[in-house]
Amino acid sequence: MSAAILGPVYIAGPMTSYPAYNFPAFHAAARHLREQGVEVVNPAELDEADSVKLGGRAWDEYVRRDLRELARCNSVAVLRGWQRSRGASLEVHVARALGMAVYDADTLEPYRETVLQEAQRVVDGDRGEAYGHPSVNHGCTAALVEAYLSRRYGSARFDALDVCMVNVLQKVSRLANTPGHRDSLVDIAGYARNAEMLTDPGG
Repeated sequence: MSAAILGPVYIAGPMTSYPAYNFPAFHAAARHLREQGVEVVNPAELDEADSVKLGGRAWDEYVRRDLRELARCNSVAVLRGWQRSRGASLEVHVARALGMAVYDADTLEPYRETVLQEAQRVVDGDRGEAYGHPSVNHGCTAALVEAYLSRRYGSARFDALDVCMVNVLQKVSRLANTPGHRDSLVDIAGYARNAEMLTDPGG
């Protein structure tokens, strides 16, 4: 294990579509952390209490409760598959925005996500669900841009792939002023993934 983890630690991971809501993995991680003398906030334990007292809640109610619990913690431990969970991804995003350390629940080592891993998680995960396939999302943007350019210059041809490329160029422009800016690097990788989805039918 790395240097001592600062508690309380919030456990973030996937639940939906898992057998028993993945509670066994949450409980195992909580037990492992407590054996290290770390205070733990385990949402599976909170859910079990709710099911007895309240008969369950709607998804958004669980999220509101869990974010309140997360906000009182100092770090987060992530379970396998957290990237594919809308709720866990939101929790990790909030934790990082608040400056919390993020650990791998199995190894208790700091969790490090590469630019490519983050881009894939965003494009193929929550953002993909929210915006749909890039042929639809960027296609709509392309139609609006094409209409604008046609109105202004008399003719234009602009498609979804062009939207990806222009967005990449915008991020390159930003990187010229802030080299190494992680969000711009993630966005470039994400737009490259979108371009692949547009040009490769199997992508």
